[in-house]
Amino acid sequence: MKADIAIIGAGLAGLTLARELSEHANISLFEKARGLGGRMSTRRRDEHRWDHGAQFFTARSRAFKALLKPFIASGDVVEWQPNITTLSPCQPAYKRPWFEPHYVAAPGMNSLLKAMSPGLNIALQTRVETLQQHNGKWRLLDDQGAELGEFDWVISSAPLPQTQVLLPFAPDTWADFGMLPCYALMLKVNDSDLPVWDAAKVNDSSLRWIAFNHRLPGRNRELGAVVAHSTADWAATHLEDCQDTVRNQLTAEFCALTGVSPQAVQEAQLHRWRYALATEVTKNALGHDPSGYVLDSERKLAACGDWCLGGRVEAAFTSAHQLAARLKQQGF
Repeated sequence: MKADIAIIGAGLAGLTLARELSEHANISLFEKARGLGGRMSTRRRDEHRWDHGAQFFTARSRAFKALLKPFIASGDVVEWQPNITTLSPCQPAYKRPWFEPHYVAAPGMNSLLKAMSPGLNIALQTRVETLQQHNGKWRLLDDQGAELGEFDWVISSAPLPQTQVLLPFAPDTWADFGMLPCYALMLKVNDSDLPVWDAAKVNDSSLRWIAFNHRLPGRNRELGAVVAHSTADWAATHLEDCQDTVRNQLTAEFCALTGVSPQAVQEAQLHRWRYALATEVTKNALGHDPSGYVLDSERKLAACGDWCLGGRVEAAFTSAHQLAARLKQQGF
């Protein structure tokens, strides 16, 4: 008889884990949001689209390249070759080269996750709030106290702070991991009012990244859509400030850095990512690389995600891929 496994979170890590274990177990995915994506989600308003989380990804491991290959062939993933610059209020802009392929999903970053999801049992808008042990299994309850089912295994692919609250591990389990906040500013600006470059790494500013999302592959270049990300330090300092004030401050900084007239900004939205950026995970005391996941085989609990390996989109895949391999090796 196959084991019943609940996976919390339907971002890249959760979907990877579900796909790799689906032949060996009965998988149920629970996602609190209205759609797939996590930090690879895409915000839509009318015809405009903003990738307000992850902006692109690289593929360095053989396993991740193998995952992407059919999606590149289908056009769901496209290599991105933008004109990148470096901005700073302290020095002139200069061109920034990239030395490895960078990819985006088309027409939005969540398109990759949509392409990975067919055939999977996914419950959207379902927040897992409580785990209870019952007759040797884990009973899951949602935020209204309704029962979601009983499972042999529970695996969280949610951000670290949510996983910490949900899974009953000792506090020191999480000592090597951390996550930092970020603000995402989303602007409507006509393409003709924007600079010629496509994206910018920003130094010495409250902003760290600017991209013109409407110039990405598969987008409508007539619908000017700008994403600007704050630094983690600035976000942490201003996390509980009035959000209108934060939006106005970041919009003013964008205009000052780029030379775009404030009158050219037709609309500004703000998204507060409380858990956006994973801190670097160091080698353990024996000098070994991190395992890439948290596992308690005896109690049948586990966690994975980009935060287990220090961030990056590929880290989310790698964490889930390594956990799946371990679970298949040891059995359920």
